Formats: sequence, C-alpha cells, structure tokens
Amino acid sequence: MIELKLSLRDLSENDRQDVMSDYVEHFENGLAQGKSEEQIAKELGNPKQIAKEILAMYGVEPKAKGPEFSQGDWVAFEANPIYQENHYLPKENHDGLFKRLIKGTGLLFFNLIFVLAPVLTVLGILFAGWLVAITFSLLPLAGIYMLITAFSTIALFQFALTIVFCGVGLLLIALGYPLTLLFAKLMKRYVLWNIYVVFGGTNHEN
Repeated sequence: MIELKLSLRDLSENDRQDVMSDYVEHFENGLAQGKSEEQIAKELGNPKQIAKEILAMYGVEPKAKGPEFSQGDWVAFEANPIYQENHYLPKENHDGLFKRLIKGTGLLFFNLIFVLAPVLTVLGILFAGWLVAITFSLLPLAGIYMLITAFSTIALFQFALTIVFCGVGLLLIALGYPLTLLFAKLMKRYVLWNIYVVFGGTNHEN
C-alpha cells in the first residue's frame, strides 16, 4: 500500500486519500472473505501500473521520481525517511520577515481589488440560490395547510402549484450542492496557495 501511495504523490491530498481508501476497503473486504493478502495483491496487480493508470485518469502527469524500491508487490516498507511521503514536500521558505511582509501586502491588495468582489458575488448567488431552493421545497407544507383549513378548487390549484415549485426547489438543491462543494474546494486551495506564497512550504528533510 505504501508503494501505491508514494506513486500517487502527484495527486492532490484529497484525491489521493479517496483512492487509497478504496484500496484499503478492497483489502478489508478480501480479508473478510477469507482471502490472504497475497491473493488480494495478486488480483489487484502491480501497484506502480495501477498508479500510472490512476494518474492518467485524473489527467496528472507524474513529476517527482521516487526511490527505486518497487518489487511489484503491496507489502509495507521499513520506516526509512527516504520512503516517507513528507520527503517530497516543499522545502521551508527562508525568506526574511520583510520579504514576507511585502508578499503578504501585495497579496492583500490583489485580493481586495481583484478577488473579493467576485467571491462575494458568487457567495451572494449561492446564498440566494439556497434560500430560493429551500423555500420552494417547503411550499407544499403551505399548500397542505390551505387544503386543510380552506378546501376549495382554488386551494387545490394552489397546492398543485406548490408541488411544481417544490420540484424546482429540489432541482436547485441538486445543482447547488455540487457547485457549493466546488466553490468551497477552490476557495480552500486559493487560501492555501496564499499561505504558501507568503510562508512557503514546510521542511521535512534533515
């Protein structure tokens, strides 16, 4: 499993965790079925080849070249620093305090001038969309109340309209959920990029 994880180091942390969790679950299911680790590993195939296919599926071009440790199996390796994933993280940024202040100030003005307005606009659209979606989804409750308290042809027609609006609301929720997740993911990456530009990476090498 370590070999697969190291071979996928060019993926983002979230994507790599998703892939690894799938293979861990595959091993656990195989063991629960009475298979040995060797049988499961043989069924899966060479982890380096699997990693190559996964990177291609994500459209990622391998960049860093790791140590030549592969024996085409899935066994764990000894806790040697050169096999640790942290070995490939960026080195610490040794910029002085003044240079970091300059970078931080520049990014602050850039964000205020070019980024803040679009971000607030998108947030406003998402908030309005969720508000409308939730309101439309709950309208049938009002329609039911009207039918109970004042049943009439008009009330029945209004109830039918609330069902239509409820469908629109559910559709908006179905569209808004992935868009909200995407926006949150992009914002997280942008914030992390800002932090990286100002403070640099973390040194994990001796």
